[in-house]
Amino acid sequence: MKLTILDQVHTFDSGANGTEKIIEKINSTTSEKALFFSHLVIDGQEVYEDHEEYMLAKKGEIKEIEAIVKTVQELIDDVLVSLDDYTNRAIPEIKALVHEFYQTPSENAWLTLTYLLDGVDWIYQSLKKIDQLKHSIVNWGEFVKSIAVFEMELPNLMEAIENKDSILIADIIQYEILPQFEIINGETKKNFAMK
Repeated sequence: MKLTILDQVHTFDSGANGTEKIIEKINSTTSEKALFFSHLVIDGQEVYEDHEEYMLAKKGEIKEIEAIVKTVQELIDDVLVSLDDYTNRAIPEIKALVHEFYQTPSENAWLTLTYLLDGVDWIYQSLKKIDQLKHSIVNWGEFVKSIAVFEMELPNLMEAIENKDSILIADIIQYEILPQFEIINGETKKNFAMK
């Protein structure tokens, strides 16, 4: 197997040992160069998670692997683009979800609520990851406030979900969660405008 990382090509055997060596090479290169691993492109297929399992499942078949690495600023920019895209799409869906929970929520509404919780978790994890890095983000304090609101309100939302209190669920989403999505969306746009 050939591994390309930072325009350098390395050759490894195609067994389990080769897979371990590839992971080690990626980790050592990112550590030495102060870069962040993004994902792999394995024979043209982008693989974002479970890299080692994917390579082991395809051992003997894989010919080329490219490790995609990023600088801190590239990683932050990618996360901001993803946050902007996600919040743009989510805000109208959240408003519709709130309306439905103020009525009688359908089975689909409960499923959408699960997706919302996954989305909030993804936003939370993304913002926490950026917070751990040295960053140059306009109005970072606004993002940090959103993290704090999520930390405070998610337990309340989970309790309302356990109690199947659809009015409280709608209230928490409308008055606590939705405004954070709108703030995050606005702040990502401010960061794009500053570049």
